[in-house]
Amino acid sequence: MDTLTEGGMPEKQAKALASAMFQLIDTHLVTKNYLDMRLAQLKSELIQWMVGVVVVQTGVTAVLFKLMH
Repeated sequence: MDTLTEGGMPEKQAKALASAMFQLIDTHLVTKNYLDMRLAQLKSELIQWMVGVVVVQTGVTAVLFKLMH
């Protein structure tokens, strides 16, 4: 806020702007715990997709092998 008032902004307006900016920053900050939790979720989803792809690939390979012989 001091920077705003030193730049010529009225104190009341500077306080309002600073308060609004603090609220905006506070509501959009992401914590390390949240990032760790989200990363674990994404890792789990990725593993599930990979297992599914391997199962489908194995099935397709088996069907193609059977058709060839």
